[in-house]
Amino acid sequence: MRVVIARCAARYSGRLSAHLPLATRAIMLKADGSVLLHSDGGSYKPLNWMSPPCTTREVAPSEAQTEAGVTQVWTVQHDKTDDRLEIEIYEVMSDAEHELGTDPGLIKDGVEAHLQEPARGADCVAR
Repeated sequence: MRVVIARCAARYSGRLSAHLPLATRAIMLKADGSVLLHSDGGSYKPLNWMSPPCTTREVAPSEAQTEAGVTQVWTVQHDKTDDRLEIEIYEVMSDAEHELGTDPGLIKDGVEAHLQEPARGADCVAR
């Protein structure tokens, strides 16, 4: 897995159109080919993503992009549809790659209904 922290903007096109304005984000490029863009707040869900199968390639920024401060352009194209995610990189703060290996999977003790129950002591007030 590759995790890049960068100032970036992104445009998604395909079944719908979406735009992420320039901000600092975490970009995850997973071994299965998926690409996910995360912010530091909000939720565990990515702001935008491309599910596999897809291909990521770096292309040179256009003259206008270069003048605007873009240093890299990543194009993520879905292999079976017209869906495309274009990420404009302005500044890379961190770029780390790690081999995570085979995941053993999630082992659950309980069922989903247990997660819906109120936590014991949730109505207690700390003093």
